Amino acid sequence: MRPIDRLMLGMLAVDGFVVGVMSVAFAYLRFGGTAIPVAATIAGLVNCVLLWLAAGATAGPGRFLPLLAWALALVIGGFPGPGGDVALQPDGSLLLPTLGLLAIGAGLPAALVWSGRLPVPHDVRRPIP
Repeated sequence: MRPIDRLMLGMLAVDGFVVGVMSVAFAYLRFGGTAIPVAATIAGLVNCVLLWLAAGATAGPGRFLPLLAWALALVIGGFPGPGGDVALQPDGSLLLPTLGLLAIGAGLPAALVWSGRLPVPHDVRRPIP
């Protein structure tokens, strides 16, 4: 793997963490009293783009670094802070938005991986016979 690819994977992992922080921050956004999974949908789509870009850099397991960074941000959001407050609460009336964030935010990239339509890096491509 080229050094520029390693740098790009590192930057994509940072982007994945930022998307995770933003999706935790806006997970419980309500419009007119109704919880709409806008943050989950945007997180799922951005995670697909990050996965697509990372798969173009490497064919190894490093292409999942942005998704792991996103999941790390969600795990950190689930732990209590210094004042005992929790940003991502998986209980009570907030259970469905939390599960929606997990299902849509990780489900769309999982569907992309399962479909087999991720790009192959230039150094791994085989010539057509």
